[in-house]
Amino acid sequence: MEIRHLKTLMMVASARSISKASHLLHLSQPSVTRIVQEIETIVGSPLFSRTKDGMILTNDGKKFYKLATKITSSLHKTISDLKNSHKKCVINIGFCPSIMIFDLIEQLRYANFSMDYIRFHEFNTKRQLIALKNNQIDISITRGADTAHSEGLEQITLHKAELFAVIPAAHRLSGKKTLNLDEMKDDQFVTLSEKFFPFYNSTMTAICKNAGFIPRIGFSANGYVAALATIAAGSCVGIFPRGIVNSIIPGYVYIPIRARDNFIDITCYLRKGENRKEVIDIISIIRNQFCNFGLSDI
Repeated sequence: MEIRHLKTLMMVASARSISKASHLLHLSQPSVTRIVQEIETIVGSPLFSRTKDGMILTNDGKKFYKLATKITSSLHKTISDLKNSHKKCVINIGFCPSIMIFDLIEQLRYANFSMDYIRFHEFNTKRQLIALKNNQIDISITRGADTAHSEGLEQITLHKAELFAVIPAAHRLSGKKTLNLDEMKDDQFVTLSEKFFPFYNSTMTAICKNAGFIPRIGFSANGYVAALATIAAGSCVGIFPRGIVNSIIPGYVYIPIRARDNFIDITCYLRKGENRKEVIDIISIIRNQFCNFGLSDI
């Protein structure tokens, strides 16, 4: 059994999908399937359960995944120590809570990045850009483009994430496959704090105006998860991308909107003139990560 086999199994566990893992690993689906089957044969026990929610680790699979993580982490550390006898610079990455940061971490591990030198900071967009200008972070990953605070920064559009109608599970529209946004015009909307998420609010308002109405704001949440919790409680509806949290919060559903251009940019910022190899390499991995996702995955 080779290290690349362990990494393949770890990627399948992270992606919960043979097809997505094969895409991220640049391998064919049959190759990934064969590697998983070979490992299961060697171990003598199924490591995955095939469910409607994807490839889920069995109890034995969780034990094997934990061991594989230790082995690969130890190898990465050894390689890093051998390559870098001098102290390496710490790279600080800022991200919004709606970004699927754990998928990015798996990609960095797969690329043999030493995670000992990477630090993650959860900020809203405005605070990220301020921290970036003040040299508190080195890379910023945000939802939306903030032109008001981006002077002196290089902006890279990574991805366009589709926006969905998010409604309570017991809502009158919850059973629909798709909907027109004006079907929600009589509902109260949850939005995000204008102070910290100005781009989101202007985007949501513009989308609603294009549908022929101005949204009635029932609550301004201080973050994405708080907004979803408010929707799950049944008091409001909203417009958000999928994938804000890795685990499923019960009580709400995502419904595609029948309209064009309902997207929000996933944007990366770094300081202009940044030329450190470690930062440039991470940016390359980040770009690859988001290029490999479908529009509704983030």
